[in-house]
Formats: sequence, structure tokens, C-alpha cells
Amino acid sequence: MSTRGRGVPQQVMTNSFVVSKLPTRTRYYQYEAISGSGKDMKNPRRRTEVFERLQNHTDPKLFTPRCIFDGAVIMYCPRELPLSGGDSQTFEVNMSNKPRTDGSAPTRGILQVYLKKVAADPIDFSGLQAFIDGKQTKQTPQVLTAINVLQLIIRQAPNLKYPNNTRAFFTKDAGIQTLGGGLELWRGYFHKPVSQLLYVNTHVNLRFKQDSFQTAALAVLKQRDVRALELRPDSPQFRQLKNFFKGVSVTLVHRPGLKKIRGLVANAGNFEFENTTVKDYFKKAWSRPLNYPNIIGIQVGSKDRDEVIPAEMCAIAPDQRYTRKLPPEFSPMMVKFSSQKPHERLALISAGISNAITTDQRSALDYQNSPFLQDAGITVSPDPILVTGRVLPTPNIHYGNAAASRPVQPRNGSWNVINQIFHEPKGLSSWGILNYSRVNDQTINRFVNTLLNACKKLGTINVAPPAASQSCAGASSVVNDMRSLKNAVSSRIGKDPEMVLAILPTSSTDIYHAIKSFGDVIAGFPTQCVRENKIERANDQYCANLGMKINAKLGGVNSLPRSGALEKLMSAPFIIMGADVGHPAPGMINQPSVASLVYSFDRYAARYESMMSVQHPRQEKIDELRKLVYRAIFEFGERNRAAPVRIIFFRDGLSEGEYALTGQEEIEDITGAIDDIWRDKGIKGAKPELTFIVVGKRHHVRFFPRNMNDGDKSGNCPAGFVADQGVGNPAVRDFYLQSHGGLLGTSRPSHYITLRDDVYKHNTDDLQELAFTLCHSYARATRSVSIPAPIVCARGAFHFNPAMGFDAATISSHDDAFDLERWRKNFKDKHANLAKKMHFM
Repeated sequence: MSTRGRGVPQQVMTNSFVVSKLPTRTRYYQYEAISGSGKDMKNPRRRTEVFERLQNHTDPKLFTPRCIFDGAVIMYCPRELPLSGGDSQTFEVNMSNKPRTDGSAPTRGILQVYLKKVAADPIDFSGLQAFIDGKQTKQTPQVLTAINVLQLIIRQAPNLKYPNNTRAFFTKDAGIQTLGGGLELWRGYFHKPVSQLLYVNTHVNLRFKQDSFQTAALAVLKQRDVRALELRPDSPQFRQLKNFFKGVSVTLVHRPGLKKIRGLVANAGNFEFENTTVKDYFKKAWSRPLNYPNIIGIQVGSKDRDEVIPAEMCAIAPDQRYTRKLPPEFSPMMVKFSSQKPHERLALISAGISNAITTDQRSALDYQNSPFLQDAGITVSPDPILVTGRVLPTPNIHYGNAAASRPVQPRNGSWNVINQIFHEPKGLSSWGILNYSRVNDQTINRFVNTLLNACKKLGTINVAPPAASQSCAGASSVVNDMRSLKNAVSSRIGKDPEMVLAILPTSSTDIYHAIKSFGDVIAGFPTQCVRENKIERANDQYCANLGMKINAKLGGVNSLPRSGALEKLMSAPFIIMGADVGHPAPGMINQPSVASLVYSFDRYAARYESMMSVQHPRQEKIDELRKLVYRAIFEFGERNRAAPVRIIFFRDGLSEGEYALTGQEEIEDITGAIDDIWRDKGIKGAKPELTFIVVGKRHHVRFFPRNMNDGDKSGNCPAGFVADQGVGNPAVRDFYLQSHGGLLGTSRPSHYITLRDDVYKHNTDDLQELAFTLCHSYARATRSVSIPAPIVCARGAFHFNPAMGFDAATISSHDDAFDLERWRKNFKDKHANLAKKMHFM
């Protein structure tokens, strides 16, 4: 394999495996599959069970060889089915194994399934094989369909055997961790074919723990005594449980059945219906007297026909994913469980393919024994492929006078700021402290002295002690606290604060949001928040890192990463842009997405301006990108008295399926903005060249050093490892760059996909080096980060009117209509005083 390009060649293992044989002789026919009982077919896993029953029990002879079901409405069959109606047939599928003793036909558990042949050409794999062999260069619809069917064939067997979310499956044998609060983590496997490679990775899934409802409810409340469930409907604990369990399925203790929770009922045993109570009904009808009639129960059924079941008569059903935002207190356990050292991850992946790690002594993935792969004639190599990449040259980090000072050379993706001087320090003569914690004045004074000394060592000469300091109560008083402090500083110093430092309790999201909102939008000064547990043991290193954040927020420049690729760009005016879209938390369905864009406005690409726009929920395309880019180019021109000659645009967040449509639409928006401003300003010179790169993080490609000596101290590939051959998508120009040093677990490289390249003309050497350089320009860190710093965009949550409840930790109702204009009216841009300051650091 070629090793051309800059850097030192290094061969690594990957988590990809060769699909060594495709079903070139097999054609798949498509059948639309419809159930006559809609309520039984809403859940993909339930639909899959129905069609598995259809093939194995209803008519196994007809469905040999086995067909593939997509979990929705399409069944793919490796032969044309001889259906009774020619191209259609209705089947009665008995979901019960119990025979009828009286010989009569069963009525309950019978589902009708209607199959109809789709009027489409059979799917074959000849186009995919031609694409793999290089005889065809484009991923045509035929190729994409073949890859989709290949994916279904590969996933079908484990998805029938294990709990899954269609993309990945989970098994206790791969690892399980109880979190508490009614939740647990399961480890499993993600596997996806791309062209002729199959990517396999370990994956973690958050699930409701299978337990009695009573035990689960106590776990959520962090209580042990069942009397804690004797709750009033207006109590916070009742609302907490109601939100947590809404939509969760339960099994019943007193009879078979599966019910979905619609709500909770207080004092459930004494709930009256049809001239009786729930406790009397269970005692008489089911001979089950209730032990705790005064605690909550669940409400199931429809709005027209309520059914109340006592908590002690139901249990959390198995195999249920928790899809909402993870409670913050469980984040450390989630990170620890998800993080596996590189050699451990690769060993588990290899075991899943070829070794016995499950209780039935078969591999979890079990490709060799899958009847679906056997019928298709597909084989998967059990050996991970090797690729040869390169470790790029590390950029130099310049402090102080870049021309005169000796540069710092990062090692393993990090460097130390101690004994260095900021490239452009900013003074701090007017500031104050708000203390929302229980930290005493003596500890605060010690911390302030350490911080001031650290800032002075970093070159901030004009730094003064705080002009005012006051103790505060909580989030409800933040606005008054900020105004009071502002007035106190102004009266003492004669000018408004240049910054406010707030000391927060360990758990204080509401206070943090209120402070950032006031500083960013209303007052127009940077804010720096610190946790009480941090300042109690603050040392020189911690305060130096804090000083870096403060200097950047005040408009200073900490350091300058320099490389050959960046020097070439600096020969003419250029802009680096980064854009992303932040979406509402899981469970939020009537809150907007916020698009963010930052752009560089200095010649070193070290200082960035930010802007944002509000758009419909979970929409990835940036609606107002044309307007944002126009504004960025205009402001760049105003500040630099020159139009940009080149624009490098890094776009975060686009998935593989969005390259062609969303990516191209945004490129058109950018070029449209360029056309607009050139026309409006009457600019005669050439329009800027544009390079548009998508930076992807949501992928499953991993790299593993062949031996420990080739990795860093964490066991990962060294910072700067890049691979542009052997693992990429043959349909696009792409590369993988692992720009950061390993800390915990297996490092994830970032995936760079070039959709347009006027600047480099697909000379990937310079582009790779530039991307790696920009990963060293994150102003608040002395480590290279995993993506170019411009993509670490501005924050949007603090710009909404707090009354809107943006990102509040509650589940939105599907009945609430989304009103985009209302959200936009309640969104304010950052204060004008924050221009040229990276307040979002």
C-alpha cells in the first residue's frame, strides 16, 4: 500500500473486516409486507418477531431459503415466491405456541400478514462488485440498494437473537453495568458494511433495568422505604416518576400481558371504579390482596378506557432502551463503562467474530453460522485488516513574540504553558466575584492570589485584585446579583466590569445558565465560572489554565500554532469558518435547533467571531447560512480592509446520507453569499476560492497500534496519525485524522470528507496538515483536540429568554405545536461589547 505524503509511515490494525465473497449469483425480490393489526406492528422488534414466526411456523417450506425483513415494510427474498394470488397472498400468523384442546381455530394471537410483490427490478450485487473493483466510480442507487440489503443480511441473525436497536445488538456476555436510578448499561456490537469492508465496533446502550416497578420507582427517588411511594399528585416526586416512566412497558404479575404506562395514579389501591376499589378488585378477582394499597399505581389503556394497576402488580418489561438525556450524576459511570483500552476493544471485537464469549459457546456475531449469510453465499474474513498511514509533523506552538521566542514542541498531543508568556495578553483591571458556594473568604483570597500570580507569569502585567465581591443565594437572584456587582465595580473603579468570576456549587446548572445569559446578552461582559471543589485545591497549573480561558475571553491571543500549510495560507487574506447545528436533547420535540458559525478575522487564524441562528427542531441544514456567511465576509472586510482570497469551511455534523443534498445546498448558500456581497459592495477582484470539508465524529472506525511501542502511553495511535487509503469511502475524497493524544479508552479519529476543493485542488497533504494545525489552536487547552478548533462553536442555550425553558430537563408533549417565530423573537444575539472576544471559550 502506498505511503506517499508527509509524515512517518506507520502500519496499524483497524476494526474493519473484508467481506470476501458477495452474493453475485443471487438476486433478491422485494415484497411489501403489511400487517392487518396496526397496533401490533408499530414496534420494529415486534414486526420482526411476526415475520420470523411467519417464516418458521406458518409456512417454512415457502420461505426456504429464508427471506430478509427490514423491520419496517419490505421483505427481501432470494427467490421469487410462488404466492397463491400470483404476486400476493394473505397469511394468518399464530403468535402463540399453545395448541387448542377442543380442536377449534384459535382467535387470540392471530395476526394477518399481507405480502405483495413490489413492481421493481430484482436487486443484484453486480453493480456493487463493479464499484469495488473500480470499474464503476459512482455510488449509483443500484449500488446503495445493494449495500443496504447486504447490511440487512449481515445484521439479521444477531438481531433475531439479541436485544437491538436495528443498527447494533447487545448481550450481557459482552458486559453489563447497573447505574442506579432504574437504569443499566449494556455493551454490544455495532456492525455496518461499507463497500467491501465490514466495520465492527463495541457499542454501549442505556436501558431501563428489568425489575419490579416498585423497586424501580424507589431507585429513581433514591429511597428504600416503600412508604416513599405514598405520594400526592402535586408533589415533585410524583411528577419526577411520571416523567421517568411515561411510555415504559410493564409486564403484569397477576396475569400474562404487556402494558404501556400512560400515567401514574396516587393512592392506587383505593382508586374507585364500577362500585368497587382496585384493592377489592384484586382481592376478589385475582385472590391477590395488596400489601401497599396507599402507594402509587400505573395508568394504562386509552383515554376513553382507563385501567389502573397497583405498583406491586407490575414489573418493568425487558429490552427497553432509555432514549432520553442521561442524568448528569451517571455520566462518570457511563464514560468509564464505555471506555475500553485499545487492545481490550480489539480483543472483544475479535472474540465477537471468532471466539466463544457467549453462554451458548458461539461467537456473538456468528457470521460463519448465520443461515442468512449462508443462503446468500457471503463470507466474512475473521482477521482485521491492516492499513498503512502516516504520523504527521507536529506544528510548533509560539508564545510571546512569535518572531523572537523559541517555539514549544508538543509531545503526545500536549504541551505545558508554565514558563510561557501569552502572545497577546489582555489586562484585567476591573472585575468582581460572585460567590454562590459555601467556600469561605480565606479560601477565596488564597485562590485569587494564586490566579493573579499565574496571570502575571503568563504576561498579563495590568492585572488587579477584584474590585468587589459578594455572597449570593441561588439562580433566582442571579440577575439582581449581577447588576449589584456591576454597580459596585463601576462605583469603585469608574467603569463597568471587564469580567465577572462566579464561584458555583458542584451541581449548579441553573445558576450557570443564568450567569451566562446575563453576561452574554444583557450586560455584555465575559463571565468565568469555577466550581467550589476546584478552587479549594487550586494550584499553579489549574490557575494557569484558568488564565488561558480568561485571556481569550478578554480578546487576547494565548499562542500561535504554526506549520507550513498555515504559512502558505497566510500569503493572502483568508478566512477559516466552522459551522455546526446543536439539536434539542432527546425527548425534546418542540424546541428549536440552533445553528452556529464562527470565522477567523486575524492573519494567524487564532481569533474567532461567533454568530447563531434559530431553526426548526432537528433540521441539519443551516437555514440562514447564506445570511451568516454574508455577515462574516462583510465583518472580515471591515476589520481587515481587504476581501478574503480563500475560504476554508469546516462543517460538523453532516451524516453520510447528507453529503450529496445538504452539503451541496450549503455550498450553494456560501457561493451565493459571496456573489451577493461582491455585487452589493461592487468588488472588482476575483471571488474567493472555497474549500468545504465535512468533519465527522459519529462513525465507528478505530485504529490500533500493531505493538505497544508504536502507540502513546494510553495505548492509542500517536497524535497526528492520518489514514487516507484502505479504510475510506471510495465514493468520496476523505481521510481519517487522529489529532489528539489518548486519555481514556480508545481514541476516535475524525473523518474528513472534502466536498469542494478550490484551494488545494485535492492536494490532501496541505489540507491534512492544516486540519492538524487547527486542532492545536483551541485557546483554552494545552492539548490538541479531536476536531479543528473553529468547529467548537458558540453556545445558543444562553441566548433564549429563560421563560422559554430551552433545554429544560423535562419531556415535551407531542401535542405542543412548534412555533419557530416565537422562538426567534425570544432569542437575542450576543451583546455588541463582546465583539472580537471569544466569550464562548
